[in-house]
Amino acid sequence: MFLSQVIIINSDLHFKFMGNTKSESEDNIEIIYLEKDQYMSDIFPDGLPTNAIIDKTVTASGGTTCELETDPELASKSLRNSIIIEPNVPVIDGKQAKFPKALGVREGVTDARIMAYMKDKSIDYKKIIVTPESYSKVKRVAEYADIDLFNDYFLLIDECEKVVQDSDYRPDIVLPFFDFFNFKDKAIISATPLYPSLKGFTNHKFRHIKIVPNYDYKKIISLIGTNKVEEEFLTQISINDNKKAIFLNSIKYAKSLINKTGIKDRSKIYCSDQNDAIKKLNDEGYKAAESFESDSTLEQYNFFTSRFYSAVDLETSDKPDVIMVTDCFSRSQSMIDPFTHAVQITGRFRLGIGNITHITNWNSNLNPKSREEIIKEILDDKAFYDRLLTFKEASNDKQKNVLKEITERLNVYPLLFKSGEYKGKINPFLLECSIQKSKVESFYQQLSALKQAYTETGHFNVLYHYSPYKKKESEDTKESETENKPAKSKPLSRERKLEILDRLRFITPGIEAFKISTNEEEIELAALRDEAPVLCKYYAKFGIEKIVEIDYDLNIMKRQLKASYREEIFFKPLDEIHNSFVIGKAYSEAQIMAILQRNYDDYNLVDDNNKPLKAEKATYLKKYFEISTRVTVPNTREKGYIPLSKKYSLE
Repeated sequence: MFLSQVIIINSDLHFKFMGNTKSESEDNIEIIYLEKDQYMSDIFPDGLPTNAIIDKTVTASGGTTCELETDPELASKSLRNSIIIEPNVPVIDGKQAKFPKALGVREGVTDARIMAYMKDKSIDYKKIIVTPESYSKVKRVAEYADIDLFNDYFLLIDECEKVVQDSDYRPDIVLPFFDFFNFKDKAIISATPLYPSLKGFTNHKFRHIKIVPNYDYKKIISLIGTNKVEEEFLTQISINDNKKAIFLNSIKYAKSLINKTGIKDRSKIYCSDQNDAIKKLNDEGYKAAESFESDSTLEQYNFFTSRFYSAVDLETSDKPDVIMVTDCFSRSQSMIDPFTHAVQITGRFRLGIGNITHITNWNSNLNPKSREEIIKEILDDKAFYDRLLTFKEASNDKQKNVLKEITERLNVYPLLFKSGEYKGKINPFLLECSIQKSKVESFYQQLSALKQAYTETGHFNVLYHYSPYKKKESEDTKESETENKPAKSKPLSRERKLEILDRLRFITPGIEAFKISTNEEEIELAALRDEAPVLCKYYAKFGIEKIVEIDYDLNIMKRQLKASYREEIFFKPLDEIHNSFVIGKAYSEAQIMAILQRNYDDYNLVDDNNKPLKAEKATYLKKYFEISTRVTVPNTREKGYIPLSKKYSLE
């Protein structure tokens, strides 16, 4: 375990975060050796130590089992009440199956059920396993039942790195940390810890414990770089008849690989059931499940999304080959972090695995920033944000609206606490999440950097090779014709309008609904906006009921949109330009100028001389995005640019 620099965010919170560079803090780490075939319960027979940060180094060493076992006849047992925070529902299902006296708290578990369990005198030692989002339910029941949660229960946060890695799309994952130091007895644990270190870690005299295996625990991994991920995937699954466990954080990409390789009848997708994903997959003829049942037999090809990367015990007599798949061009969420994701993934199958392979491409146009650069930019933004708030207090209503939009477009805004005790202050979990994502991006600029990262983890012996593929001429022609020319408007039939609206309602379900869009959905949404800009804009502004009311008439939509544009304030055109481009996709100069001009015309934008604004250069894209250097658009001879990140965005 190595601790990196201290980030002082404000007078209330001090946070440290795990890094991968040696620091003086290493001198304070307690080293405990773990022999082969030993488990954590052999080291801690009375349960995990309290007030401790435990880096167990290897997975499957029985950390939570050490806390869940209560049988008084066993040499190793934890004779105390415990709350164990697990990152995802499948982990809870698996633990509860092994320990039926424990209570797994997930969706559908009522307050009454929790109350009955906590009051059950026949259970000597209560073990409650809960997701971070459901922790508040346990706390609420305890308060209602007059149970002293903080003194009567030990709190363990398992796989603590997930609090950092998932905080950008699971805002409530950080909530247990607000109570963490109120517990008399508490600990955090992981084989790949990234953790926030509040002042409480010092105030409560936390021990930093690193479990060091006293044996060779390195695994051999084949790192395969390629320009065509899908073809290399087909090659790898054809090498032998071993069952395959494929870790890929994209349901849509999993479906694409399944269909292109013709393995649908022998495949299964394990994923979250958010937005009824399981039912939809089953309705489409795919096998899908939210959890992996203990002792289950694997299909020949098994696809696991990120909720199965950490903590889940996948117990099966099958010993599958593990294949990790990354496409860092169109599916940035599929990037695997060697230091956390890869270590966790390769430890999921408790009874062993076969070969380990990571198939990936790389993107030299990625623009990662260092920890120091990110922190400086955010703190500079925060200082500017605070100054604007001062101006806002002394402004009239119209000025307040302008300042509100400006402050909400600063890069720091998404990282701020929006309510509660720390409102307006930087959320260090989100800041570290941003830093970690940038660090992972840096591995995928060049394959040599990824290979070096795998080596530095200390968990892998890396076998590396590059596997190039030539594109067929017909593919080049087809892609260049369909993707790399400015789109031409064509009449929309009523049937096509209905199809587009159906997709819009799925991708953006309701104007006020909260939904995290996947990378694939963002790409599809950009294509729909390009095909039917008026319909998409009208739907976003007025909703489906208004469209039905005007009988899908595009002319009426245009008139009403034009009238509304005059009422829009300040930054609406900027949002439309942001929505017209897909981050990470190469656009030709002609495409860029055509898309910009369309937006300029829609909003009647003018220059400083009050003349209609003209998109005279493709480099005007720099006004709205951080962009790449000039590139050749794939499958063409045309030059262009790649939008890398939005400027002044609300996202």
